[in-house]
Amino acid sequence: MKNSLTSGVFQVGILVSDIDECLRLFVDTLGMEVVFEARNQLQPARGLSGVENQLMNVLMLHGEGGVDLEIHQYVDPSAKPCPPMNHNDLGSMHFMLKVRDIDETVEKIQALGYKLMNPVVESSRIPGFKFTYFRGPDDVMIELHQGEVPRVKVKG
Repeated sequence: MKNSLTSGVFQVGILVSDIDECLRLFVDTLGMEVVFEARNQLQPARGLSGVENQLMNVLMLHGEGGVDLEIHQYVDPSAKPCPPMNHNDLGSMHFMLKVRDIDETVEKIQALGYKLMNPVVESSRIPGFKFTYFRGPDDVMIELHQGEVPRVKVKG
């Protein structure tokens, strides 16, 4: 990747209706750290929502290993809800969080009322690699994984 114009993913941004629910999930339950929080701020990037002077809440969260989540909640006017996309819908997105113990993590997110989209799967090609998906706040698709992913191509 000598000629790559990218050097990594800086952050993943998600839009939600309840920033406090994100604090419960990502900070209180999953242990991420709040590095920035702003409430009722004017949206500085004009043209994103089609509304001038839109008020929003913003959270920037950091997790061990370099995970950064930027969470936005449009306050006034609020964001328009839409049905959740399936994994195979064009334009659907998810992000993956690396966890130390997937079974313990699943228990904690289920205790908050979130449901898994699939049972925990153990890879037959990558020893010790386990993963599952769940719908987070506002049905955002989140993948959890435990184990190391080789940084070389896996045939299959």
